[in-house]
Amino acid sequence: MSWVYANVQFSPQAKDEFSRGADGWLIAYAKVHDAILVTLETYQQNVRRRVPIPNVCYQFGVARVDTFEMLRKLNVRFDWRPSG
Repeated sequence: MSWVYANVQFSPQAKDEFSRGADGWLIAYAKVHDAILVTLETYQQNVRRRVPIPNVCYQFGVARVDTFEMLRKLNVRFDWRPSG
């Protein structure tokens, strides 16, 4: 949270919204437990209106993937054939 609030890039409203949500806790948990965070958000270098998860992950070296990459890495396959 200190990094978010000290970062002049993000608007005060974005900082407040980030502080009220769980994103910071998820990122901290992933960092401490060397976990990979899964999110559909993308890194946005010049964003001001919100604090994207990937931006914070990048700053603190937290691994992240999007949902589709996670499914590919887990080799998930869906069987769309009708049952019966």
